[in-house]
Formats: sequence, C-alpha cells, structure tokens
Amino acid sequence: MNKRAIFASVLVVPLAVAGCSGAGGTPVSTSGAPATPTPVGVTETNEGGMVTVEATWSGPASGATFDVKLDTHSVDLDALDLSNAALRNDRGESLVPTAWVAAKGGHHREGKLSFDGDSFSFFNDAKWIELTLIGIGDVPERTLHWDIAS
Repeated sequence: MNKRAIFASVLVVPLAVAGCSGAGGTPVSTSGAPATPTPVGVTETNEGGMVTVEATWSGPASGATFDVKLDTHSVDLDALDLSNAALRNDRGESLVPTAWVAAKGGHHREGKLSFDGDSFSFFNDAKWIELTLIGIGDVPERTLHWDIAS
C-alpha cells in the first residue's frame, strides 16, 4: 500500500464511521428556549438519543402545521406517532395535536404534524411558540422554539 492510500484511509475511515455511528451525545435543546431562538420559517434541529429531529414551521399564515423529519442510524422510528406532542405559546395557551401524517421508513421518517384549535387566536400577539416532542430516542422531551415577529 502506498503512502497516499494509507493517508487517505487514516482520514476517510474515521469520518465515515463518525457520520453513521449514531452516537448519542448531548441533546442540543431538550427543554426551555434555546440560547439562540429560531426565527419563523427556519428549521429547528435537535440531536440526541441517537435521533436527529428537524421541524420547520412557515409562520402563522401556515397555521399550526409543522414539517417534522426524524433521522437515525440505530433505532426503528416506525412506532412513533407524535400524538403526545405539545404546542405552547408565551401566554401559556396550547393546541392539541392531530395524528402525524408520515410514511413509515424505519430509520428515516418525515411528515406533517398539525394541531387542532383556533390557530388565529393562538398566534395573534404571541411572542414565541414551542413545539415539544416526547420520547424520541433516549431523550424524554425535546423542545423546539420559534420567535414570532412583532
């Protein structure tokens, strides 16, 4: 084996293993508001418990509907339904989730998570909202936060 092949192996193999290892690590944001709140229309990400959660909310005009994507390389996500999710605003009001509409995919799932209730009143004059997801991976609670422009 020549020196270039050895050098490439030393660099590439650890990176490939790290990318797919699914190491649990410390959750990025599991409760409360994150240090840097996410503005409307931006994807909020939470990693931990060997599962990455990405949730995108397009703002009050889109209603109480979120695009939620789950990714992992170690656990089966098909049993999750997210029916225990919570959506709260800064006034302490909450909306009730409907079923998560997401095709089964084993290690990768993506779909719409919607909430029932009067979303106009819920978002009107609210400063922020938080989406809390329960029991994904080894993380008991994940809270994703969006500031609402005044």
